[in-house]
Amino acid sequence: MSPRGLLLLATVTLGSVALAAHAVMTRDVPVTTVAFDAPLLPGLAEKLDRVAAIKVRFEDKTATVRRGEKGWVIEELDGYPVDPEKVQGLARSLVSARLLEAKTDRPERWARLDLDEPGSPRPDGGKSRAKELVLLDAEGKKLAELVVGKTRYGAFGPGRGAVYVRRAEDGRAWLLDRRIEVPEEPIDWIDRQIVDLPSSSIARVVLRPGSENQVVVARASGEAGELALEPLPAGRTPDKDKLERLASALSSLSLQAVRRASEIAFPEDAPRARFETVDGLVVEAVVRQEGEGNDAVFWVRFAAAAGEASPGASSEGAKPAAEQARALAQRLDGWAFKLAKWSAERLVWTVDELLEPAEKTS
Repeated sequence: MSPRGLLLLATVTLGSVALAAHAVMTRDVPVTTVAFDAPLLPGLAEKLDRVAAIKVRFEDKTATVRRGEKGWVIEELDGYPVDPEKVQGLARSLVSARLLEAKTDRPERWARLDLDEPGSPRPDGGKSRAKELVLLDAEGKKLAELVVGKTRYGAFGPGRGAVYVRRAEDGRAWLLDRRIEVPEEPIDWIDRQIVDLPSSSIARVVLRPGSENQVVVARASGEAGELALEPLPAGRTPDKDKLERLASALSSLSLQAVRRASEIAFPEDAPRARFETVDGLVVEAVVRQEGEGNDAVFWVRFAAAAGEASPGASSEGAKPAAEQARALAQRLDGWAFKLAKWSAERLVWTVDELLEPAEKTS
């Protein structure tokens, strides 16, 4: 082989070795050695009953979760109840987590692990995704403080990840033996589902009850009956798809934002919608619409009560209407919910919007 050929072969070989070495160093392989093994937060289990607040700082947002008389609430959402599992899951992770491997103690290298100052700017124009987590007692004293950084997926095999953290007291980055899920924004701490009444449980829907523009949609008989407009305007055909969408308006209904109802002004003549289930549960919605068209914003206030069940019909396994109403009242009373436009607009439909176009009927 010519000298030039040998040089080319050597160059290709060295390039292949370099690429192979890079692949081995960067691939997502399970950790097989343990360089360190100690609790992340020693003694935290004994302090959990003293934790009165949890503060999280992420980018330019802060979430403050505080223990109240009736459970945990989120301050930034007017004291709305927190999903208990979010607090319990975080507590379990913090108590059980163990330091697995010591990493850098050089601040200039923390950004690579998302362990720098939360929200600090990056050269690419982005921000650090580090999350600062602080546990406080009732007097505001810190019981624990750390920064939670980048997740290392598959660190211990498929589906078993780890996370990098930095504790306030030692100024060193560590790899933990597990992931720690820390909600990033205030709304991430709550259960976004407001109410869940499947379409099949709805016996009757009344829009704008008692007004001259009242709209009634009801099932012919129980759960199996077909939805129909009562009465149906002469010469018109109902839009069956829209009737079904109206009946499912409270099925897995989720919020986009939540405020104290006293903070949202609902006009006296605000549109209302009443949903009656075959079991006798009645849920009434009051709607405040701000703006029109694609820019419309909807805030809705709900109330639940027990009414009369449909004769000979009931939802399989459903609790009594009074019990359902009490459970919903704990979640709904005193709150106003911002809903997605496509979801909320069903609550203010007119009779014409529930009919096929006149030209299609004729």
